Amino acid sequence: MHMNKCPYTWVKSFFSGSKPVEGVASQLRVTVTRDRVTTVDVTLPAGSARWLIDLIPEDVITKIKAEGIPIVAIQEDLAQSKELVPQKIFVLDEPERSVAVWLE
Repeated sequence: MHMNKCPYTWVKSFFSGSKPVEGVASQLRVTVTRDRVTTVDVTLPAGSARWLIDLIPEDVITKIKAEGIPIVAIQEDLAQSKELVPQKIFVLDEPERSVAVWLE
């Protein structure tokens, strides 16, 4: 199976129809790295993932969409999930920075 740019979409498609990922996420993690230095390292309650788009700056949302990461579909799926499980949501790699968002 080919892994696309969005780990969330790949994991979701990989596990659809099979046993779900076990465990419940307790934290939403966001890191921003510039020139190999972590400049942002935020931990929020996992439920914050249900309104993920509201937490991400608009310029980053625009770049996420441009990279083909289905952020709106991810947001809808997370908002409708009864339980949030540990998983990578997305990584946006740019020349000047890298943004990683995941549940743990």
